[in-house]
Amino acid sequence: MAAKVSAAPQRLEQLPPVPTAVFVSGSGTNLQAVIDATRAGSLPLEIKIVVSNKPSAFALERAHDAGIPAVVMEFDKRAHDRASYAKRLADAVRESGARLVLLLGWMHVLAPEFLDAGFEGVFNLHPAYLPEDPNADVVAFPDGTQTPVFRGTHALRDALAAKVPYTGASLIEITQAVDRGPVLARKHMQLFAHENESAALERLHAIEREVVREGLQRWLALRSRA
Repeated sequence: MAAKVSAAPQRLEQLPPVPTAVFVSGSGTNLQAVIDATRAGSLPLEIKIVVSNKPSAFALERAHDAGIPAVVMEFDKRAHDRASYAKRLADAVRESGARLVLLLGWMHVLAPEFLDAGFEGVFNLHPAYLPEDPNADVVAFPDGTQTPVFRGTHALRDALAAKVPYTGASLIEITQAVDRGPVLARKHMQLFAHENESAALERLHAIEREVVREGLQRWLALRSRA
C-alpha cells in the first residue's frame, strides 16, 4: 500500500490509531522515537507488540518501560528454517492484533511467508539513501553527486569504506527483493573524512527519526483517504 503523497498530511491526530508491531534487534533508539511520537499525538499508532530476535537488545527494556508487550523470538537455524520462522513471527503479530509492521533496526531478512501474511504494511528503516527506482544501483543526491547504492546489513560501514561524500536513511516497503522496495521517505547526510562508524551512526540516528516520522505520516495520510 506504499505510495507517495504530495500533499502534507492533515489532522493525523484525529485518525484512529493503527495497531502496530515493531521489530528490533538492537538498542531501540528509533523504537523510542516512535513511542514518544505516539504519546505526543504526532503519530496515530498503537504499538501492540515489540519483537526482538536478540535477547540482549536494549529495545526490550524500552518496551518494558513503556508498558508494551515484548517477546524474544530468536532464529535458530538448527531448529527451524526461514519459512517456519517467518510463520512464527507472523503468528505473533496476528495474535497481538497489529496490522502494521515496522522494522526499526531488525537484523534478519524476512522470508516471503511473512510478507504474504496479509498485513497492511511492512516497512523497513534502512541506513542508506536509496534510489526511488528500486532497480537502480546508483543513487543521485540533491547536489547531483552520484554514488553506488549501499544495501545490506552494513550499509553505513560500506559507505564509509567507499569514502563517499554522503549517506542517509530511507523508509521503504519490504518486498522479496532485499532493500529494493518502494521508498516512502528518505533523507541524505554528509559524511566527513576520518569519521568513524560510531560517530556517523550517532548523527544518522537523528536523520532516521525524521525519515520514520515523515514516511509514516505520508502512509497514514494515504491510508485515511483510501
